[in-house]
Amino acid sequence: MDEGIDDGEPLVPPEAPVIDLPLDGPADDMTLEPAAEGLLPFETPPVEMTDERADLLHRFGVLAAVAALVLVLVALRRRRRDA
Repeated sequence: MDEGIDDGEPLVPPEAPVIDLPLDGPADDMTLEPAAEGLLPFETPPVEMTDERADLLHRFGVLAAVAALVLVLVALRRRRRDA
């Protein structure tokens, strides 16, 4: 049995405390000006904004698959009727 585990100390050290650092100088309006998308510099966009393009492409893919399936079924129906 391993005796080093039960010595009363935590296995994972606690996180360091968060310290608020003061700014070196006053923030000017240029550094806090939002970009064209409405985001501040180095601010990540919300997940909904990044997934919007993927969702649109997925919908077009599903639409194309359904259209291809309908065309195949129409072609098979015409082939059976003509035979």
